[in-house]
Amino acid sequence: GFDLCAGVRHRPLPWTQVARFYLNRERKTINICYRLFNIWLNLMISIRQVEVIRAVLLARSVSGAAQLLNVSAAAVSRMLRHTETHIGFALFSRTSKGFVPTPEANALMEDLESVHSGLSRIQARLSQRERKDVSLRFGTSPGLGLSLVPKSLAEMQRRVPQFHFELAVVHIKEILPQLEFRHLDFALTIYDIDDPRLSTRRLAEAPLVCLMSENHPLSGRKEVTLEDIAAHPLVGYDPLSFQQQLIDELFQNRGLKPQYRARCRLMNSACALVQENLGLTLLDQFTIYSRLPAGTTMARLDLDYRFPLNVITMKDAPPSRDAERYFAEVERVINMGPVAEQL
Repeated sequence: GFDLCAGVRHRPLPWTQVARFYLNRERKTINICYRLFNIWLNLMISIRQVEVIRAVLLARSVSGAAQLLNVSAAAVSRMLRHTETHIGFALFSRTSKGFVPTPEANALMEDLESVHSGLSRIQARLSQRERKDVSLRFGTSPGLGLSLVPKSLAEMQRRVPQFHFELAVVHIKEILPQLEFRHLDFALTIYDIDDPRLSTRRLAEAPLVCLMSENHPLSGRKEVTLEDIAAHPLVGYDPLSFQQQLIDELFQNRGLKPQYRARCRLMNSACALVQENLGLTLLDQFTIYSRLPAGTTMARLDLDYRFPLNVITMKDAPPSRDAERYFAEVERVINMGPVAEQL
């Protein structure tokens, strides 16, 4: 070798020394790559952690997430703490109103949805062979589950003997998570749900009616006014519920203050109290479709308010052919039944 700076010729380095130099340099490169790989590996999270984060994002609570995942609340809490420690930052702020996602958690939502959708499709395909006995899995509002839905399912079964189904009674706050997790194919409800991820189709409408005992002073009348109703004890619902807020608004618009003798969470409970002549109640006619509770009678109201019968699905999961066939059966049953008389 020749040193250009000094102009002095040096003896060549032995080949072993040259080899050792390059080997040390490669070893340093390998060590750096190994350390980078470990850093990347530590930042990775498991599929289960993805599901837990997503469930808490949807439910805004550990207990709600545990219910969606069908595990204990302690398991969800433990997994969430481990995940936050693992990634090095908090995903949620714990407040008195529940778990509020941090900006970092919100930024992950789209990716979490992509992962979840892919896993759901895989699970659905893998379970198809095991679930050949189930044509549809759907949810329904409590009132619909007592009347219209059983009737339409019976008609569907009569027309299609091989038709099988799983039916769940769901409340309004449960619909989106159940559809999101693909626990249900669709939901039938009397509520409108405003969410960009959901698709809503209106099958029919039915009026708000008054249910009373056959022994009630207003019994026998085809139509009653809100003024008539306000003069008698009522059976109401949870003040924060959709139906009760609607009823309160109707009375307030006429300057009326109804007398509530009792309040119930579910319409079927209110119907049971009406049977005992504990008061009147207002409800959608779908709830008592073709099947008035024994010992009761129904009257129309002097107003035109109608409840929708909606099919709720995920926008990225359109109804199957079996579902469309069932929707047609629901419409047919409605058009033949007592609701059609007041449409």
